[in-house]
Amino acid sequence: MNDQMKELIEKYGARLKEKEPMARWTTFKIGGPADWFFEAKTKEEFCDIVIFARRRKIPLFILGGGSNILVGDAGIAGLVVKNSTGGMAIRGMKGAVHQGTSENIVFVEVESGVIINKLVRFTIEEGLAGLEMHLGLPGTVGGAMYMNSKWTNPEGYVGDVVYQAIIILEGEQKSVPHSYFQFGYDWSNIQRTGDVVVSVVFALKRQPKEVLWDIANKSIAYRRDTQPTGVFSPGCTFRNISHVQALSVSTPNGTTSAGFLVDHAGLKGRQVGNAQISPIHANFIVNLGGATARDVVQLIEMARAEVKRRFGVTLEEEIVRVGEF
Repeated sequence: MNDQMKELIEKYGARLKEKEPMARWTTFKIGGPADWFFEAKTKEEFCDIVIFARRRKIPLFILGGGSNILVGDAGIAGLVVKNSTGGMAIRGMKGAVHQGTSENIVFVEVESGVIINKLVRFTIEEGLAGLEMHLGLPGTVGGAMYMNSKWTNPEGYVGDVVYQAIIILEGEQKSVPHSYFQFGYDWSNIQRTGDVVVSVVFALKRQPKEVLWDIANKSIAYRRDTQPTGVFSPGCTFRNISHVQALSVSTPNGTTSAGFLVDHAGLKGRQVGNAQISPIHANFIVNLGGATARDVVQLIEMARAEVKRRFGVTLEEEIVRVGEF
């Protein structure tokens, strides 16, 4: 044990855990142990331990809701910080004129450890539009910012309504505008920079909450009808392809759906060990119980190879591999 970790142990005591199994903390229920693990419950201690690790160059991984990731069977070297911050409040509003109509913009500030579902329900109950289509989205605000989480029915990206955020940049807290994140499909700039999101201010519009609940309930009903529920899964395995790619290789009906391609490559329901390509939606891999990261990787590579062979498309992973495999 080095002096840096001794300093953290002296500060946090038994809350700083050694060899914590990551399978306990991911929606996939897969993953070996983290060398060190700490659950930060306030913004102050989250910033403190992240800045401590960054300044001392301790390998650091920030864990949100545990979705969208596959942790290797050998675990994660260094320090894992579970972000369980939970602050959320309306910070103000301003008037605006859009296409000749006056409308109010309401600013909601949310700490990055807040579960997206909790935020969505809060905004709907307050009559604030912009996030309602994300009801049922797993994970936290920080994770949603990292991936620019999306929903397609109706279409909406978390980044669409971001106004500004506080990030940890070069060991200091800094406020940055929406443009800093360069949001795109499954993309934000922090995937490149490694910056850590502390809190986010969303700019939302007033709308009757009955209308918002109708949109939200239709969205979650569609999610339940088309995706596996009640299973151990991280979410979608592959990113959908672009329209340009679909046209260039002439996919069936010009589809951009990764799930469609995996399905029509004959892989729906295919199993390696206790990992299975979902028989409900082929872009989901589920843990039937006791699956390993190695099982999942074999399925991923099998699907990628077969889709490439059948359709000439190389699928890119949406799921993020973390740790040692």
